[in-house]
Amino acid sequence: MRFVFIGGVGFVVNYIMLALLFDLLKAPIVVAQVIGAETAVLATFLGNNFWAFKGHHHISIKKKLVKFHASAIAGLIINSSCVVVLVHYGHVYYGLALVVGSLAGLVWNYTLYKRFVFGAHRDHEQSAQKS
Repeated sequence: MRFVFIGGVGFVVNYIMLALLFDLLKAPIVVAQVIGAETAVLATFLGNNFWAFKGHHHISIKKKLVKFHASAIAGLIINSSCVVVLVHYGHVYYGLALVVGSLAGLVWNYTLYKRFVFGAHRDHEQSAQKS
């Protein structure tokens, strides 16, 4: 449940940045979405690191941030591609396009974050129990 809440915060951050850059500053949709998505990735990393996935303090924050970005890149590409294609070619409202893109990347991100970024502690515990 915490992961979903943090994802919601990330969505709001992405939407605010997208609205600011695309609507107010008239940045191209690609630029606005990539900056919005990266800002959301950083916000969700902080929420996931300090709240959603506890018990992983044996891993340095720098290492977790690198792993988080590595696993988030595919979700970011999925999300941003949906937004750009739907807005630019489909003439869909960017807020709706962001909903579609966010849902498309949700399953991917959750699976990778749980197993790759924040799951190392469980793997470490299981190895220790077998010894």
